[in-house]
Amino acid sequence: MATHTVVLTVALRITDNEARSALEAVRVKMGVGEVVGLAREDVWSLEVDAPGADEAREAVARLVEGTNLFANPNKHRHSLDDQPLAPDEVAVLVSDRESGQAVSMLEAVRRSGDRSVVAARRCARWRIRLRNPPSPQQPGLLDLIRSIAVAEGRTEGLLANPHSQTVTAVLPWGDENPLVT
Repeated sequence: MATHTVVLTVALRITDNEARSALEAVRVKMGVGEVVGLAREDVWSLEVDAPGADEAREAVARLVEGTNLFANPNKHRHSLDDQPLAPDEVAVLVSDRESGQAVSMLEAVRRSGDRSVVAARRCARWRIRLRNPPSPQQPGLLDLIRSIAVAEGRTEGLLANPHSQTVTAVLPWGDENPLVT
């Protein structure tokens, strides 16, 4: 049996007050007027032992829909499909360098009776909607994203702590750029 990676995206159906508060801080307190929207999602990368990719995906779908481990159907929506960025969006992936969350989730999956999931990794994906679509030739784009994402002081950065988290910028044309490793 082979191991297949299945990506699960989970977001709130209800208003995300954390994202609303972060947007207010970025726009007003940090003065970054180029940002017109901010949304937060959890992205799980699940390694699944299954005969094929379709079976791995079906196993994750059964797990997500049969338990409340990853998503509460009353307040979350989830997707097993790729969630591409809109042309006017950039994303920031934030993950803890050391966290027991993945191990804890794997133990919970095991308690549910599922043995096909062999590894789980989680990151937060912040989707940042910009006033104007970014382009590969845009000067200072990564500096702008870093100034929004990486907390360097009381007035710069908001979404990630560089001392305990890794941060990657994802651009709509597919480039991924580490901001903090």
